[in-house]
Amino acid sequence: MPEVQASHTTTVRDSLSRTVAVDLTARIGYLVSRFFIPPFVLAHVSLAAYGLWATAFIVVSYIGISTLGVSNVYIKYVAQYSARRDYDKANSLLSTGLAITLPSCALIFAFLVMAWPHVVQWLHISPDLQGDAREVVLTVAAIFLASISLSAFRDVLVGVQRSATVQSIWTIGYLLEAALIFFLVSRGRGIRGMAEAFLVRTSVEIALQMFIAFRQLSWLRISPKLISRQSVHTLFSFGAIVQIQSLLAIFLNSVERAVAAPLVGLEATGLLDIGQKLPAMAASVPNAFASSFVPAASYLHGGLDGTPEQREAVRKLYLKGARYMNLTAAYICGFLAALPHPILGVWMGKQYPGAAYLMVIFAIATQVHLMTGPGTSILKGTGRPREEFFYSLPNLLALVILLPAARMFEGRWTALGIGTAVPLATIVAAAIFIWHANRLLEVGLEQYWKSVIRPGMLPYLIGLALTFPVTRLVSQGTRWENAGWIILAGIVYSVVFAVVVDRFIWETGERLWFHALIRSKLKIGSVRHAPSANPSR
Repeated sequence: MPEVQASHTTTVRDSLSRTVAVDLTARIGYLVSRFFIPPFVLAHVSLAAYGLWATAFIVVSYIGISTLGVSNVYIKYVAQYSARRDYDKANSLLSTGLAITLPSCALIFAFLVMAWPHVVQWLHISPDLQGDAREVVLTVAAIFLASISLSAFRDVLVGVQRSATVQSIWTIGYLLEAALIFFLVSRGRGIRGMAEAFLVRTSVEIALQMFIAFRQLSWLRISPKLISRQSVHTLFSFGAIVQIQSLLAIFLNSVERAVAAPLVGLEATGLLDIGQKLPAMAASVPNAFASSFVPAASYLHGGLDGTPEQREAVRKLYLKGARYMNLTAAYICGFLAALPHPILGVWMGKQYPGAAYLMVIFAIATQVHLMTGPGTSILKGTGRPREEFFYSLPNLLALVILLPAARMFEGRWTALGIGTAVPLATIVAAAIFIWHANRLLEVGLEQYWKSVIRPGMLPYLIGLALTFPVTRLVSQGTRWENAGWIILAGIVYSVVFAVVVDRFIWETGERLWFHALIRSKLKIGSVRHAPSANPSR
């Protein structure tokens, strides 16, 4: 048994390393492609129209919550079934899930079409935007629901540890979408063009996921004959918990815009989206770690209720994952928080009042939120999805207190008041959940502070040293000159960060492993292959 467990741990570690590397590359590419879209679009449409586009995804997120829990069931149980070679159960689960989600999504879309007048009234959409709003929201909703219902093919690939394939498909999709957005918006299609680009992108992704899943997985079968009561029970027992959490997560991730649209207006939604956009985009990079934890933890079946060796493997996965994920998040968010005015000025070509403040507080809250990712993912992967309520429920309670407090402080509903209350609620709830996850995974406060929290504070200190000189230089130049100063600041920041991490953060085993990995990738010296050393030693 120890040999089997060691084999499982090695398999998970190697697969996780490959998955995270590919995922990080794909997410960095996504970050770059998304960086240029908002300023380009805002040069062609109004802030209210841009706010409508941001609001469209809030609407479709809420209407799609009835099927989101199924995706997590697919990933978790396909990972378990494939590890045991129990492919009949995997096919039954997938067939049953599709039989439930396809008609459910069709009914949801029909309901949205019938309820459209009420949506217009709720969002206070002005008459001049109502034509665009109907086409944009219904187009996005239709393809979004199709993507959710057919997510079985994407999730089965993730469940069998082929996330690299999924990320490659995603990369093709977002690059195609970016190219179409620039073309269609420049041709005067406005936010309708953005909806059309999203439609093409998602259709291509769905088609590729289905084709590759059937081609690579010889055991994969989808048939009405495979629908079973046991699979229905699995979907609803585990999926129901995740479903409720999905509802809370969607609400918490969009609450500032969902509240701002009806209470302040679409322009406030647009302003909040601008302030949040770069931190949210940056979050996609460290999320490469979290997205790989569920199948990895599921593969180490037994988890917190298994053998001491299994529990220790899960604990190490959590602690090292949290360390690397937080460092990655802090590296990006620390730079954004240090230079909000220069970055927004160059990025948008103008300053939107309040946007710099919003970017700072959202950057900090984003990093703290990401610190919960390893815990929520690993606990979910080990069959304990209920633990995520220790994050979502305190977050909801904090919002109930802080949003009215912001209203009382400002004297009215404002974008800045809402944009302050929501990040503060996130920080409070994240602290509560991290304490809870550490207790379950037997990670002490001192160990977590030294390994995770303290390293994540250093990038902010490095960025703070650049704030005054870079802000002063940028205030005197043209947009292109300012872009050069920010790029130079980014290079200096990155070099100092790398030196500090290498000399003061990495332990000896980590330093040797990363040095060998870099030499391997750059083919320096005699090293030609990625090292097999475990950085956790």
